[in-house]
Amino acid sequence: MKSFEDQCVIVTGSATGIGEACAIQLAQEGANVVIMDFNQQGAEDVANKIKAFGGKAIVAVTDLNSWDATKIKIDEIAKSATGIQALIHSAGGFPSYVNLLDCPVEAWDSVVNSNLRSMFYLLKAVAPHMIKNQYGRFVAVSSMAARSGTNPNPPHYTAAKGGVLALTRQAAKDLGPYGITVNSVAPANVATPRTNAIRSPERLAHIQKTTPLGRLAEVDEIANAIVFLASRKASYITGITMDVNGGATMV
Repeated sequence: MKSFEDQCVIVTGSATGIGEACAIQLAQEGANVVIMDFNQQGAEDVANKIKAFGGKAIVAVTDLNSWDATKIKIDEIAKSATGIQALIHSAGGFPSYVNLLDCPVEAWDSVVNSNLRSMFYLLKAVAPHMIKNQYGRFVAVSSMAARSGTNPNPPHYTAAKGGVLALTRQAAKDLGPYGITVNSVAPANVATPRTNAIRSPERLAHIQKTTPLGRLAEVDEIANAIVFLASRKASYITGITMDVNGGATMV
């Protein structure tokens, strides 16, 4: 039997990048994957890729910055499936590299909300369904930005991803008695379409110099860790942040 056979797994931000890689891996392992994203066309494209190899996927266009929208969509999914076994929160990111002095004040809320407040909403919405089944996996995507200053990152993004680490620990403590694990993965320097578009040649050279493996990560290398933590194999792991960064936090 495949690792996620008959499991309903929601993946946010899965229209592209790390989320897309997670969704495809999960479908290959038998999951009924929910492609949750605000980008309907991108989400449908990923769902079609999954269906093309015989996998199971549905699209759920959702505004994760809205509590009402998030709760309604999670409740709908839970009713239409045999519960929700896992949720991977990959949505987030930032629009451009900017330092503390140049970071626009008006940009703070949108980046913090899309990376951190959305995680709180998702936990609040999905936890009751997982508690009902006395089983659940919640995996959030943080960032090396929250762990190290080796690579300069935007302050609102760094703060939000640091919050993800703290909320991971708190949620793991609160939900552990119900058979629910909560973990996060902190990637670094991943070759996604969005980040490739905003990296300068100088930044790429810096990454290669400061990463022992000397290269960017591929999305599947990050997805491997996330999917593991979302599986039954990670049954005694909770409250951790797994660093997947080519050794960059060592230097």
